[in-house]
Amino acid sequence: MTVDATAPRLRTTSTDALRLFVFGRILPATLFALLGYAQFQRLVLDVRMLPHPVTVLALLDKPLPAGLYLLFCTIPVFIYIGRPAPRARDGRMLPRVAGLAGTVMLLVTGALPQGIVLYSAPAWFGGVSTALSILAFTVAVFGLLYLRRSLSIIPEARRLVTGGPYRVVRHPLYAAEILAACAFVLVNPGALAAGILAPFIAVQLLRSRFEERLLTETYPQYTGYARATRRLIPFVW
Repeated sequence: MTVDATAPRLRTTSTDALRLFVFGRILPATLFALLGYAQFQRLVLDVRMLPHPVTVLALLDKPLPAGLYLLFCTIPVFIYIGRPAPRARDGRMLPRVAGLAGTVMLLVTGALPQGIVLYSAPAWFGGVSTALSILAFTVAVFGLLYLRRSLSIIPEARRLVTGGPYRVVRHPLYAAEILAACAFVLVNPGALAAGILAPFIAVQLLRSRFEERLLTETYPQYTGYARATRRLIPFVW
């Protein structure tokens, strides 16, 4: 992680401070806390449903992905509560809408009725989905822990992070979220989940472009980093 102390900061007023407190800290922290509580209840249910004696495969099937997803929901609570004001922000409407839409699509789709079943998933899809989910949420949790207070739903610049998972791809969180969404659709072939997958991927790609534009304007060294680092898929793209 590198921090450019010379990057210009946004001027803040009392109104900006209040906006940061409400919309930049309290509301997102509350959203993720509620999602974390719901996921905690699911994890408790998964643990209660474990066979006796407990097997490794049984733990890998549901409790482990559920536990990783719980971390993915709860870590942002602590990040948002204590994060500082941004150095720069993309205040345009489209980047804001894209950020909110991508977050909502990822976090609430699984809780909605899935509608018409499009196909019958073979049994082995479950194993593939579990493996992809574990990989996706492991990368996501690692990304959150490394990104820390630079996390943001809308395009904002606080620090230039280029180490850890960001050394491999420029957007590890988006890559992990897309992988998790694909894993979910694999074993939940409802019309809603399948119909949202392509728009969700498109929104995440749009968000990545908005963020890269802001980071390039704020940190001149980001251009060199972007040239040397793939966007979402290691060694590919």
